[in-house]
Amino acid sequence: MEAKNFIIDLIKEGKHFYTVDNVFHGEKMFVVYSVVRWVVSNAKEGNFDNSQVKNYLNAISAYLNNEIELFWERGVIYVSKKKESKKEREHNA
Repeated sequence: MEAKNFIIDLIKEGKHFYTVDNVFHGEKMFVVYSVVRWVVSNAKEGNFDNSQVKNYLNAISAYLNNEIELFWERGVIYVSKKKESKKEREHNA
């Protein structure tokens, strides 16, 4: 798996990225691309096994589906559960 091909496949799906007037919009593309590149690099170097790669890919999927936050801070990837908005809490009650 290469990071570029992963992003191209996501674009082809058409769920997370879109175009308007020939402008490509992908709010989360830069984070996803950087995480995938990092995971691929670590997997190739033997730092990650298949289960670790799968865990990161699952986290990326959850991030794209707005289930979690995924972000870099000082070279470290952080994952946090999204906080429900007041509207979501009222809807779920």
